[in-house]
Amino acid sequence: MTIKKITFLVFVFFLNFTIIGQTLDTIVLLDDVELTVKKQIFLVGGKIESIDSIKLSTVSSGSLTDMINRYLPIYIKQDAGGLSTIRFRGTSPDHTAIMFGGLNINSLTLGHSNMSNIPMFLFDDVKVQFGSSSSLYGTDAIGGSIQLDNQPKWNKGWNVGIQQDLASFGSYFTGLKLGYSNKKIHYVIKAFYQIKENDFPFLNTAVKDFEKDKFVDDVQKNASFKNFGILQEFNFKVTDKLFFYTKQWYQNNWREIQPNMSENYYGGDYAEIENNSLRIITGLNYNIGKHKVNTNIAYIYDSQLYDNNYDQTISTRSFISSVNYFNSDFLHGDFNVGVNYSHLTSDVYAYNDDVSENRLDFFSSYKVKLFDKLKMAVNLRESVVIDYTNQFSPSIGFDYSITEANENKINATASISKSFKIPTFNDRFWYPNGNPDLLPENGMNYEIGSNLNLKKGKGTYNFGVSFFLMNVDDWILWVPSGDLWRPENIKKVQSMGVELNFKKACKLRILDLNWGFNYSLTDVSEVDEFWSYNFSKREQIAYTPKHIVNIFTNIDYKNWNFNFTGSYTGNRFTESKDKLDGYILINTIIGKNFYLNDHTFSVNLSANNLFNKAYQNQAYYAMPGRNFNLSVKYLYH
Repeated sequence: MTIKKITFLVFVFFLNFTIIGQTLDTIVLLDDVELTVKKQIFLVGGKIESIDSIKLSTVSSGSLTDMINRYLPIYIKQDAGGLSTIRFRGTSPDHTAIMFGGLNINSLTLGHSNMSNIPMFLFDDVKVQFGSSSSLYGTDAIGGSIQLDNQPKWNKGWNVGIQQDLASFGSYFTGLKLGYSNKKIHYVIKAFYQIKENDFPFLNTAVKDFEKDKFVDDVQKNASFKNFGILQEFNFKVTDKLFFYTKQWYQNNWREIQPNMSENYYGGDYAEIENNSLRIITGLNYNIGKHKVNTNIAYIYDSQLYDNNYDQTISTRSFISSVNYFNSDFLHGDFNVGVNYSHLTSDVYAYNDDVSENRLDFFSSYKVKLFDKLKMAVNLRESVVIDYTNQFSPSIGFDYSITEANENKINATASISKSFKIPTFNDRFWYPNGNPDLLPENGMNYEIGSNLNLKKGKGTYNFGVSFFLMNVDDWILWVPSGDLWRPENIKKVQSMGVELNFKKACKLRILDLNWGFNYSLTDVSEVDEFWSYNFSKREQIAYTPKHIVNIFTNIDYKNWNFNFTGSYTGNRFTESKDKLDGYILINTIIGKNFYLNDHTFSVNLSANNLFNKAYQNQAYYAMPGRNFNLSVKYLYH
């Protein structure tokens, strides 16, 4: 039986058997009709960006890549064939923790997630945390973390959502949402199917017609992909004190490996990759006044099939359990203590043996108001990897309210945090290249910032600035070693910079206007010593632009809406020190809503890369020019 069939049968079994689950390593409070994730209250002094419903709606048929590219100053290295990896504040893809309901879903073999495989259609609560957060989320969270979740909406009865998109270059998207809730039960199931042929025309700058003295016109081949997935959530309030929950997310992703421009023109050996993943979280909350107890179990399965070769199996499984205790009035503050146990197994053809590993995390957090205007949070985590190196990752953060009157507020923040990254299974066990003696990567993050929130007339304003310094030691890099390439702890990397963000919401007569911008300056390079600051020798790390800008505007007029986003990605250097020019991309959406009692119909027309910019996100890989998307949505509520 194929991996896909086995995974699907396991998923169906759990759909019928499991009835509980919501988050891992996360405290949950239950009000009469609201479920509130509490872990983030301990991120005092850090920067968190919550993605609002307007932004999520504009990328509902897209991936996490599309959302970040449009609305956040974070670089995504991508091709057009469904592969994209994140570079958060100049760190590597392995240094961002992708969390689903509090569960780290990064690959155990590769150490990161493909951003193109995370559909925005499945989630309505997305938060992006900038900077180190290993003290809360464990391994991987050196550069930042992204939390994916859904917030239950109680007493809503039945609701149905359908979305159908048709787009350029053979692109289709179909999505379905079905939910029901009352005072005690909340249930929702979401499913989607997406396909892209990606047969777009482009100017092939790797091939020149010397007779005409110009580059050739080409059409992209072998870059198609298709994804489908299903997410089910069930929440049940048994009594005022007892609460059960469950989440199950299955997804299949298939893509052709996009050839570079030269291979695309002259032909070559083409291959494909298929990934399957299953994530299940089940748990129980028990609440007595200020005391809350949360316990849960989770299962993660990931597999990869390369070019339909079943002799090269790659699959991993994680079995995870967690216990949390929360006290909302401990020494006049909020207190959390808990333990998390993980048992990890693998079936990888390139390992000498089937690798298994046990990990144990002890964590504690305390948040308190020291004075009327000063808040402080301390987070501690000790991670024990059996037969490996223990990691201690503390953090401390402060939030000082400079002034607060009515709805106007100015505050200053500061934080210091230690983070770590456990080497991947491939780093340690891939035969014969793996290096079992690797040390964990370690990071220190220093950050200060300020936020200004004002309300004036019918408008609200928010302005924020953050300055950060991040040092990462024992950075793992694959380097030549005799006839092989092997991973070694050889790098010290320092990243420093500033981030600005501005948002404004106002009403101009009959128009509702929301607009803003983000800017990031990131200087990141390999250094000999962290505190030498010899800028004359600094060279920007490959595929990390110094400058990123996002601009976004949303205008509502009666039943009409208009959305505009623009992004600038600065110059980058490749591994061979070649320069990739920066580029500007403009996207627009115009749409109209039609209302009939409890039924809402929406029609939206999008134009992406409006000015048909020819650009390369990574060297000699084509990206699509101007393209269009027609989206029709139906909602019953």
